[in-house]
Amino acid sequence: MCKEFFNKIDSVIRNERLYANVNLMREDVMKRFGISRHRLNDLLNQHAGGLSFPQYINKMRVDEARELIVCHPELSIAKIAFEVGFTPPNLRNQFKRRYGMTPTKYRTHLE
Repeated sequence: MCKEFFNKIDSVIRNERLYANVNLMREDVMKRFGISRHRLNDLLNQHAGGLSFPQYINKMRVDEARELIVCHPELSIAKIAFEVGFTPPNLRNQFKRRYGMTPTKYRTHLE
């Protein structure tokens, strides 16, 4: 039951691209699904590898940013950042944390 409920939440966040809203708050998800902060945290702990809510959302954002960098070289890094719900400096920091290099450096490695 818990896994199915988490999958439903995860599906909505991904399919509706809720993560791309730079103003997305944990409270928005809690309200949408009628759950408490504690319940959301428990679901993330059990089914999202123990990630906190910001880590979980940022992972989705960084993953989509990487996909856009690979598939759409015509897009600027700033455009990609805004497209996935980051500011350019946040994308740079989160991307480097996840992939060990900046988005720009990652893109040059693809050429």
